[in-house]
Amino acid sequence: MKPVINNYNDLMDFLDGKVASVAWDEFYGERKFQAPFITQNTMPDENIVGLLAKPLPIKTAIELGCGEGRNAIYMAKQGISVTALDISPVAIENAKDIASATGVNIDFRCQDILKDKICGQYDFIYDSGLLHHLSPHRRLTYIELLQTILKPGGYFGLTCFAWGENCADEVDDWTFYKQKFSAGVAFTKERIEELFSPNFDVIEIRKYKNHVPDTIQGLQFMWACLFKAKG
Repeated sequence: MKPVINNYNDLMDFLDGKVASVAWDEFYGERKFQAPFITQNTMPDENIVGLLAKPLPIKTAIELGCGEGRNAIYMAKQGISVTALDISPVAIENAKDIASATGVNIDFRCQDILKDKICGQYDFIYDSGLLHHLSPHRRLTYIELLQTILKPGGYFGLTCFAWGENCADEVDDWTFYKQKFSAGVAFTKERIEELFSPNFDVIEIRKYKNHVPDTIQGLQFMWACLFKAKG
C-alpha cells in the first residue's frame, strides 16, 4: 500500500487496509461452515427462478460473486449467455466442474470486481451475497460498476442480509471502521432504497421465500430485491 493518498484509488486502497476480509479460498476449500450455499450448491435462489419465469428481455447476464455457480448454471439452463465472476480460484474451479457435469457453457472468471476491469454490458446483473461482505467505502465502487455494465433499462437482482434477523453485523457505516467485523453487514429496507434508488427504480424488496420447490432453502434472513436501471 502506498504511504500517500494522491487520488481516489489511493484512498480506496488505504481504507481496504483498515478492514478484515473473508478467506474465501479457505471457506470453499475446507467447507467447515455449512452455509446453505455450500450444502445446497446446485440449487438456485427462489427469486431468480421467479424472475426468469417472466417474459423479460434478458439474453445476457453477469453474476457478481458467483461462488460455485448455482445461480449462473440456472440462468444458463434458461438459454441466457452468462458471465460469472468470483474472487476465489477455489470457488471458480468448483463451479467449472459442476457446470461441466451439468452440460452448460458459462464464462467463469476469477476476478476481483473492485479492482479488475470488467468490460461489456448486460441485460441482467445478479448478486447473491456479495454486497453485504463489502466495506462501506467499496459500495461506491460497486454501484459505479453496476452503472457501467448494466444496459439502460436492464435489471439488477440482489439478495443480502436483512437487519433484524440476527444473521449479521447490524452497524452503521461509521461504526464499521471502529471494530472488526467478518460476518457481513445487515441492511434495513430503507438503507437499501437509499443506496440504489438514485440510479434504479425499485421493483421489489422483500424477504426471501423458503419452500419454493427446487430452490435453495434456509435463506429467510435475507432480502430478495429487484431493481431496474433508470433511463
